[in-house]
Amino acid sequence: MLASSPSPFAASPVSLTDYFTELARQSVCFFDALPIERTPQPLAYALEALAPAIGTMKPDGLRQIRELDRPVPAITAQAGRGTGLNTVGMLTDRFTILLIKEWSLRHKANANPAKADELFRVQTADIIAALAHAQPGSSALNSKITSIKSGVTAADWAEAFWGLLTTNLLMWESQEMLYIKDLSRAPYQELRDYIGWFSRSNIQRNTYIEFCEQRYWQPVGGEP
Repeated sequence: MLASSPSPFAASPVSLTDYFTELARQSVCFFDALPIERTPQPLAYALEALAPAIGTMKPDGLRQIRELDRPVPAITAQAGRGTGLNTVGMLTDRFTILLIKEWSLRHKANANPAKADELFRVQTADIIAALAHAQPGSSALNSKITSIKSGVTAADWAEAFWGLLTTNLLMWESQEMLYIKDLSRAPYQELRDYIGWFSRSNIQRNTYIEFCEQRYWQPVGGEP
């Protein structure tokens, strides 16, 4: 039986799986090139060393993401089935966090490569499969009552993904210190700095999650 001409609005889940697998590999390459310390560092390191390095890498990082062959995602009718929080935005958030955790398990102090392999095989691969089959959703995250404004934007999927990946990386690296430090003995100003940083970063993270959802379904080269 001859195969029919492929629809410009449909894509095989397998090809999307390949895309997200390659995106995972590319993300790990970004981590490898950044000055991520092997031991927990104070907030100042994330803000004064890691964040500037991310900014310097951004143009080349966006170029590499945009050069990946991303198939047009399929939108299929799913009568009676809700998407809930299983959206591209929410899945991408989990995807980036798992990639950061896997990299940490391979490279940080007390590294555990076997556990890193298991994490990818059991959790990350499952998220990749879910992303490959994801459908547009309507769940909103930026509904918090807050005076904090993120001010970030994303022109396309690549910039939205980069923003979420690097925001989660900075949050991950910053909060590591909190898990090994006795906060009851931390200086007052240091605690204020952490609270302010995480509040702003969490709003920024939510903004990028929504941008990931919106820009993923936007036609390549289309208007935001």
